[in-house]
Amino acid sequence: MTVAFQSISSDPCYNYESLDRPWRANNESGDYICDENFSWNGWYRLFYYGMDIRMSETCVSSYSCNTFISLWLNDTHPQIEDGVVTREVCGGSYLGGCCDYKSIPIRVKACPDNYYVYELVNPALGCSGYCTDVNTISQAVSTVSPDIFTRSSITLITDYDPCNNYNTLDNYWRSTLNYWSMYGIISDHDDTRVEWDGWYRLFIDGSSAQMPEWCFYYMTCGGNSSLWLGDPHPRLEDGVVTREVYGSRDDQCSRYRSDPIQVKACPGNYYVYKFTRPTLSIPVPVYCAVSFSTPSVDPCYNYINLDEPWRSTNNSYYNNYIGCDNNMDWNGWYRMFYNGENAQMPESCVNQGMCGTYSPLWLNGPHPQLEDGVVTRQVCVSSSDTCCNFTSHPIRVKACPGNYYVYEFVKPVFCGAYCTEASSQSISSASTTTETIPSKESITPPITTTVEHLQRDNVKRARKTEKKERKALAKILH
Repeated sequence: MTVAFQSISSDPCYNYESLDRPWRANNESGDYICDENFSWNGWYRLFYYGMDIRMSETCVSSYSCNTFISLWLNDTHPQIEDGVVTREVCGGSYLGGCCDYKSIPIRVKACPDNYYVYELVNPALGCSGYCTDVNTISQAVSTVSPDIFTRSSITLITDYDPCNNYNTLDNYWRSTLNYWSMYGIISDHDDTRVEWDGWYRLFIDGSSAQMPEWCFYYMTCGGNSSLWLGDPHPRLEDGVVTREVYGSRDDQCSRYRSDPIQVKACPGNYYVYKFTRPTLSIPVPVYCAVSFSTPSVDPCYNYINLDEPWRSTNNSYYNNYIGCDNNMDWNGWYRMFYNGENAQMPESCVNQGMCGTYSPLWLNGPHPQLEDGVVTRQVCVSSSDTCCNFTSHPIRVKACPGNYYVYEFVKPVFCGAYCTEASSQSISSASTTTETIPSKESITPPITTTVEHLQRDNVKRARKTEKKERKALAKILH
């Protein structure tokens, strides 16, 4: 294989990026990280919890190193006098072969103090990953390159208020609505590569945000392992508190446990976090964010009517309609109706295949009371085996005067539909005119737009989504 390498402007022994990824070791397995999804740029020195480690020079079986095709060096490492050398990279097959696949060659250099640097590149070989060999671990000797594996310890704040001294962290991809990591297709984001320094306030596209206190199936946030807060956020009077951090993966909310972080509630309804480098053993972790801004107007009087009878809990998709709400452009708050009468989401299990869809979505928790204000509720989907086999993105709900509810619907994780069931006390859409409504100066008048979607359009969208998901899965498996 002929490869055109870039010229080297400085000695890579002193101009590299430290890569401390213990999950790349040849004695690790269980996850599937694909190196072709990362943006490799330049030279790297490999570490294992702060100790030097090398790429493997011997066959590594498939599914090791937390990837599908395990990549290893098909030759010995060079000597210092050899300078920069080119080495072939092999990958074993699923059937047990050692070098059935050959990736793009890489360059390697031996450095003083007995370590190596590698010019890693995109493997372009299915779901594959560079492997390290635990038999080569040695104590690292410090160099002029930055030390990335020293963690900041948690200390009490004594000299300044972090509510007035914080860094702004506004990354749209941290949103819990970012599903690009489904089926292993991850973005190039890894918070173990960030040089964290002090306190941070979260934003999403300029809107105030916070870490989620929950997880759900396939929560990704632009990485492989999604970090969320294991305890509630503090109150103003609590001051600086320490909170546990968990990492979710697929349907396992607490698959990993990262280092605790400090959190503080601030005047003005926001939080600040003292982020630190996540635990290195967690593959590609990312701190998640979710918008929590207070609605600028009362959603009880500023909503969109959602009157689609096919969403009924007694409607089977085998008989009528195939709903797929992850193809919808949800925007704002919605009030549910059923043929013009007041309706709400069900609070109990809905059988698979009902609500005009294969994956019915229902509220896993009671609706709030008027005095509760806006609350967050988990959304479940039933399967043939259990009532809450998967969880989708949580939604916000509010109880309103007049015995109805409004919901801030968002795109589900997968093809499914929010269910509707008639309220115990039905109220027609016209009944809202008899309610005691605040003055026009303080609110925006109700929006009475009815959402209408043609059946053939949603069917087409559902098939298109399914086709994309199959292609994504095929990319990994082949």
